[in-house]
Amino acid sequence: MNRIPSRICGALRGVALGMAISCTASMALGQESTPLRRLDEQRAVRVAMANNPSFRTAVLDLQRANESVRFEDGRYPYTLQLEAGVTRSATPRVNADSVSISKSDSVDVGAQVSRTFATGTRASLRVEGYRDMTRAPVQSGPGYGTSARATVAQPLMRGAGVEVGEQQLRIARINRTASELSKDRVASEVAREVLLAYWELWYAEAAVDIEGNARDLAKRQRDEAQQRVNDGALAPVEVLPFETRLASLEESVISAQTDQRRRSLALARQMGTMEGGETDLAAEIRQQPQVSLTPMRTAAVQQALSSSPEIKELEAQLRLAQEQIRTSGDSYRPRLDVEGYVQVAGVGNQEVSPAFEQVATARATSVHVGLVYELPLDDARKSSERARDLLAVQIAEQRLLAARQRIQTEVETLLEQERAARIRLEMAEKTAEIAEKQVAAATERFEIGVGISVEVQQAEDELRKAKLRAVRARIDLVEAEVQRHHSTGQLLSRIADLLASSR
Repeated sequence: MNRIPSRICGALRGVALGMAISCTASMALGQESTPLRRLDEQRAVRVAMANNPSFRTAVLDLQRANESVRFEDGRYPYTLQLEAGVTRSATPRVNADSVSISKSDSVDVGAQVSRTFATGTRASLRVEGYRDMTRAPVQSGPGYGTSARATVAQPLMRGAGVEVGEQQLRIARINRTASELSKDRVASEVAREVLLAYWELWYAEAAVDIEGNARDLAKRQRDEAQQRVNDGALAPVEVLPFETRLASLEESVISAQTDQRRRSLALARQMGTMEGGETDLAAEIRQQPQVSLTPMRTAAVQQALSSSPEIKELEAQLRLAQEQIRTSGDSYRPRLDVEGYVQVAGVGNQEVSPAFEQVATARATSVHVGLVYELPLDDARKSSERARDLLAVQIAEQRLLAARQRIQTEVETLLEQERAARIRLEMAEKTAEIAEKQVAAATERFEIGVGISVEVQQAEDELRKAKLRAVRARIDLVEAEVQRHHSTGQLLSRIADLLASSR
């Protein structure tokens, strides 16, 4: 029985392996294939501003802060109180030798308008009227009475002044500012994450293209080598390196396609479109990443420290802590209020008009002025609240300081990453140019018979890797710039129109 040489068997096994991988790749691509939705970076950010849950939460939080300001604006309204009542009473009375029951009917009405002012002043105006009639033991009346009283109370210690009375309004306004800055920070963070995910998807698609082109070239070379074997110009074993290379590149293509799908899902999640099932996203591969010149270190750091959304938000939180300490412990201070009222009254027997005439002429006028003092016998809560608010200020100051130091370090690190990425990009592009020449030279030597196929394959591998490194370096440069723009607040300027439409 004739035995097939082991080298030829290896070649045939390589052919079978390459065909199996090709079939697997075709099935993987064909399975659940859906039309891709291509979008550019601006469209991706626009969709995220409309759908990202984190950003929508920040917008709702700002709306709530606006309502809190409206609530505090109406903290001191005028209050109208109306009263009316009817009373029928029976009261026992002891006489000299008996007990009698006194019966009477009365109708009372009253109205009061009051208001507390931001200074702590409490003022009210009250008008009352009544009608009394005795039915037993001797019927008398009806009697009529009316009165008007103006009352004013002013705290001199606890709760005195607009610094206390308007503190909640000032806090609400600071919270609204903090919510606006928080929304800007979240918007910048969402835009940053979307752009990073977009350019990672762009790189994955570029990698699929590079790997696919290398695979197609390897397949053509394998077919050409097989044709030369069929023509008797090559030994069958010479096909083995081509099959091995084709199988390896098929694996690389599948890996690149898997990474592309993963990046597409990551971008869909950042855009907030996972719920709608719109996850088959693709980057606009024709949109080449553009980068600007790297700024000077000092200018970039200063811009970050003055314009960083995170720093601005922490500064607002520090202002809030400083505002709260202005009146810390006021509710536990001694209370000293001066109060007074002026009252006019009138009565009439069987007629109403005398009661109103007496009120109008102020014939029966009462005036009162007094002081109310209240002294807490334990100041533990006052000192504890003061200490707590002081610690809150110190915590806010340290958080701000830590953020400044961290952001300065981040900006300097990103600048170094940009410079390194530019160098890597230049070197990779030069390497690719050299590799192209090397591929041409190796191919020419192989075709004239003075070279071997392995040299061609090695040169093509170097060219493929150089192209991937060049694309990776360009994307790293773009991503470093995006992160620097977030740290310096420049990313907010890029999405300013989208933020305006979300208000």
